[in-house]
Amino acid sequence: MSVKTTKKLEISGGMLSAAKDAEASLARRDAEDLGNSLPEGHPLREEVERQKAMIGDLSGLPAGHPLLQALQAAKNRFDQQQEQRAKEQNKTAEVRKAQGESREDARKKARAEEEQTKQWMEASARVNAGLKEALEAIRVLYKVLADNEEILNIEPLSRAKVGRMKRLLYATERGLSDGRIVRARA
Repeated sequence: MSVKTTKKLEISGGMLSAAKDAEASLARRDAEDLGNSLPEGHPLREEVERQKAMIGDLSGLPAGHPLLQALQAAKNRFDQQQEQRAKEQNKTAEVRKAQGESREDARKKARAEEEQTKQWMEASARVNAGLKEALEAIRVLYKVLADNEEILNIEPLSRAKVGRMKRLLYATERGLSDGRIVRARA
């Protein structure tokens, strides 16, 4: 049989007092950290200041106080947001580095694309203006042909040519109308 020996632990009042002081000091520091962890303008920051004005500091609040819980939750959310932002910035920097592209290169590329789009729009406007002139000329010719159709239809060979000319003008007008550059580049 084994004999168990127990040691008698003696705790003095001074030790209890020192432990209590250390616990109060840690509670004060934690409460301060919680209060200071919120960014300026945060709604809970105003409440913290109000509570500090009433009771001196937040360490006087009991452990499960709703304000302390809300502060801890806000601090956790703020820390997570900061972590997420840091990850996103690192990811963006890694992508840029992997692509071998600096911010200045990205700006130059964007400016070049802007200039190219501007040139494209100017060229398409010139083409569309030329198409408009051609369509107006075709419509004038179509009107002249329609005005003189009775006279030209007297002779059979001329009648066939007038029919072909009308079909040609109609097809040309439709083709030129469909050929307009109307879509903007993305």
